[in-house]
Amino acid sequence: MKLREIYELAGQMGKEKDVRGEYLNTILEAKAKEFEKMSDSEKENFDVESLKNPYADTRILAGTGNEEVKTILCGIDIETPEILLADRLIEKGHKIDLVMSHHPEGIAYAALHEVMDAQADLMENVGVPINVGEGIMASRMKEVQRGIMPANHQRAIDAARLLDLPFMCVHSPADNLVNDYLQTLFNEKEPHTLDDIIEMLLEIPEYKKACELKAGPRIIVGDKKLRAGKVFVKMTGGTSGSEKTSENLVQAGVGTIICMHMPEKHMKLAKENYLNVIIAGHMASDSLGMNLFLD
Repeated sequence: MKLREIYELAGQMGKEKDVRGEYLNTILEAKAKEFEKMSDSEKENFDVESLKNPYADTRILAGTGNEEVKTILCGIDIETPEILLADRLIEKGHKIDLVMSHHPEGIAYAALHEVMDAQADLMENVGVPINVGEGIMASRMKEVQRGIMPANHQRAIDAARLLDLPFMCVHSPADNLVNDYLQTLFNEKEPHTLDDIIEMLLEIPEYKKACELKAGPRIIVGDKKLRAGKVFVKMTGGTSGSEKTSENLVQAGVGTIICMHMPEKHMKLAKENYLNVIIAGHMASDSLGMNLFLD
């Protein structure tokens, strides 16, 4: 495949499993109208990829897109050390045509906050009104944007460019895949207790391996004997959401949230609202999403 074909496939697969469904087309149409109204100077700095790719955190970071790719070095985090590792492996005779990261770098990292609005739609799917979801996410998105602003976004991309290594990242599309995979699983199996959820996760190779490495699924709020109630899987939408999420999920009838990670303050609020929390594991969940894409 050519690099651009891999990139376009990521966007296509992400859309197929996106909780927003046809609303994605509305988002893209609005972006196109916004672009049309811009002055020539504004258009010069506009990310034209956003006109067809709704995932700002998924981009070709280095390369033209025309490169032929047969072998990929893929990792959850690809930064300058991993770029150097790829170059060293090439020196030792390994053929590597593309370096692929899950977590965004460069412009994809700088724009991470732009994909967080999908969390409002995730919440709407379990009964939280969309106006409430969008309201509580607005301030959190700005907070994430401010937090990312000082970062040295281009460091790894510059390393790849100087070493002439094609480089891309696949973030939200892979997260959409794992979110859909797990939510579908729990909807079908209807686990009774939190322990049932843990057992189901450990039947999945990525979580089983993570358990061996002491990074497996854990209950951080609740007890294994407690009933799970309605299960809400939150594996996509950029990063951790608003601290107000717990209260609204409980009001919508959710009993248990399963996520990759959760800040301490969010965990305490979940406990106050009697919302069970299972941390499936960050690296394991991201690996599952990327494996679904790579397969």
